[in-house]
Amino acid sequence: MALSPAARARLVYVTFYGAVGTMSPYLVLFYKGIGLDLAAIGLVVGFGSVVALLAGPGWGFVSDRLRGSPVVVVAAATSAIVGVLTMYQARDLSGVLGCSILLSAGFAGLTPILDARALEISGPERSGYGPLRAWGSISYIALSFGTGAAIDAWGLGAAFAIGTAMLALTAVIGATLVGRVASSPARSAAGPSIPATAPPRSPEPAVRAGRRIGTLSALRLVWLGPLGLFIGGAWLTFMGLAGVMAFYSLRYAELAAPASVIGLSSAIGAAVEVPIMLTFPRLAARLGAERLVVAGAAIFTIRAFVAATTADPIILVLLAGIGGAGYACFIIGGVTYVSRQAQPGLAATAQGLFSGLANGLGQVVAGYGGGLIAGAVGITGLFGASGVLGLGAAGVVALAVRRRARPLPALGYSTAPDA
Repeated sequence: MALSPAARARLVYVTFYGAVGTMSPYLVLFYKGIGLDLAAIGLVVGFGSVVALLAGPGWGFVSDRLRGSPVVVVAAATSAIVGVLTMYQARDLSGVLGCSILLSAGFAGLTPILDARALEISGPERSGYGPLRAWGSISYIALSFGTGAAIDAWGLGAAFAIGTAMLALTAVIGATLVGRVASSPARSAAGPSIPATAPPRSPEPAVRAGRRIGTLSALRLVWLGPLGLFIGGAWLTFMGLAGVMAFYSLRYAELAAPASVIGLSSAIGAAVEVPIMLTFPRLAARLGAERLVVAGAAIFTIRAFVAATTADPIILVLLAGIGGAGYACFIIGGVTYVSRQAQPGLAATAQGLFSGLANGLGQVVAGYGGGLIAGAVGITGLFGASGVLGLGAAGVVALAVRRRARPLPALGYSTAPDA
């Protein structure tokens, strides 16, 4: 029996975030194992983020031009797979940097495209996105913890083998997710479409996927209105977060904690995310989505300050749970907010700009700068600096979301011929 679109979306989140949970907590251990120092590791993290910064919006743009074609998902997953396989063979800094191009580009492309497809089936108020995305966190829990145990038993090669398998499944399942085709207003009575009663987002004409999507349209998504300020605040927020997360596993290594503890830390963070994501519609209705986004940014700051003052691995594990709550509030609220501001027909482009400019660019600065700071004042000093940055970031995010949000645009791609 054919699976429903929602079931396929849940399943592809399981495989994709299973791959993320398999790779992200342990790559820095691989870098350290082949002899890279903290500054070099920071360089690798920053370089990969530069690639993600360019690749995320680029993949999203191509996906929108091709009206959500599954070919783009398969291409992005293939890039990540080749990157993982070649990374395992790298033995020096230049080899690692070369492999980062394919690996980072592939992961960066999958995130916005899968989010765009999930948002299309999440309901007219996007309220169903959180429960769909929660399945990714559930998978992250199992795979991050299980991979840690596998590494203790068989070595770091286990992470690369499991990650490759999960990415291959992502390609297969992702190929079944096709972008929704929205009829033009004149044809809205026939075939699947967004309800005609949806309010217009702005006096400007809707942007259709195809030749009318251009660089100017993508830039307008960022710089006009509250979306530009929000992405600026998100960039600062992710930069502070990345300063902690890029070196969190190495802090465990400094404290002589085994890989299974690193896996447990990642699993607990994701475990806290799940109930928040599943209940996000109710939480947003009660507390307001904007307040949840700001709360997420504030939680990141608190975690950074406490992590800077402790040498107890158990406390670091508990902090991972607190960070999971912040991540769920910030990422679900952020993706939803960006979808509210995006031009019709540019859903994947908008999400690519959010993940690329905010998350990717934040990791660029955190990777390069964080490696230098950690080398000079230690990892705990870096955590303290990240906390200071997080204070300002939370203020910018709060200012952005206080601005009046635009009416929800229709999602999907017009069947009307391109002009």
